[in-house]
Amino acid sequence: MISSLLLTLQRRLLARASGRRTGGSPRIAVIGNCQATALAAAMDLLLPKADVRAISVYRLAQRYPSLSDLVADLAGSDVVFATAFATRFRDGGTFEDLRAAVPLVAVPTLVFPAFHPDLVYVGDPTDAARGFLRGPIGTYHSALALFGYLEGFDERRTARLFTADIYRRLGYLDLWQASADTLLKLGRDAQYDLAEELLRWTRRGPFMHTINHPKMFAVNDLARGLLRKAGIPFADCDLDSYAPDEIVKLGSWPVYPPIAEQYGAAGSEVFLAPATKRSPPRTMGLAELLRDSFAAYGAAAPDRLVNDRVALWRGAEEIRGELARATA
Repeated sequence: MISSLLLTLQRRLLARASGRRTGGSPRIAVIGNCQATALAAAMDLLLPKADVRAISVYRLAQRYPSLSDLVADLAGSDVVFATAFATRFRDGGTFEDLRAAVPLVAVPTLVFPAFHPDLVYVGDPTDAARGFLRGPIGTYHSALALFGYLEGFDERRTARLFTADIYRRLGYLDLWQASADTLLKLGRDAQYDLAEELLRWTRRGPFMHTINHPKMFAVNDLARGLLRKAGIPFADCDLDSYAPDEIVKLGSWPVYPPIAEQYGAAGSEVFLAPATKRSPPRTMGLAELLRDSFAAYGAAAPDRLVNDRVALWRGAEEIRGELARATA
């Protein structure tokens, strides 16, 4: 049933496309996570006459109960850029079905943990009803902060965990190759070679706000590459000079000084809390991060204070003992 329905919709889409103007005003849809909004913004600046819109994967099922609804909506697009998603629609449709139905260009998700190895999520990932616990930096948390809280440390003692020796002991300084391998694999999965981009980005220093939120100059490069891959011409420009950063308002995690030194960059312990409906993004130091994180943990149900890495540390007597002695 799915295949016959998609075949019908595909024929309808191709029929509509036959009369489209694409010579400078293509209609583009970008489907993805929080990176999609930034990609769409970059493409909009590169193609000022185009109609570019972003569609969040987080609301796909609510906005489009059936895959046929999404395909019908996309029938007005000349090209669809999309990251792979796990959503299954009411009619059983999947991402692969979407690829078969529309002119889709796969988008690699940019993930690179090496700059922010302490950043984790807190909560049970299978608990869809409650989701991840929110703290002062949204759903991002410090593994060391959570460890200190669960061990009964106060905020001052927990702050003593943030040292080069502890980072080295926990492997925080050894994630570059694994992060690069992961990023390149994500590119290959989307049939996009990220090797040249990775080299260019690393020459500019830390190119991520968080483990999965790239800085805008990386998004701009990806936007250019995707448009070239789709065969959509654009007038290149110094986009980095005037494109607003669409992702930083979601918060930014610093590159701790010992980690930054490892990569020849400037580091800090100043965190950027995300914007809310009532306030713009704001900065906070480590002491404030720990204070607000501890407050969030104290207000949460104990069964929500879970993270696999922290559980591993607490279950390994050698690591647990070393961290306790280092902060005593």
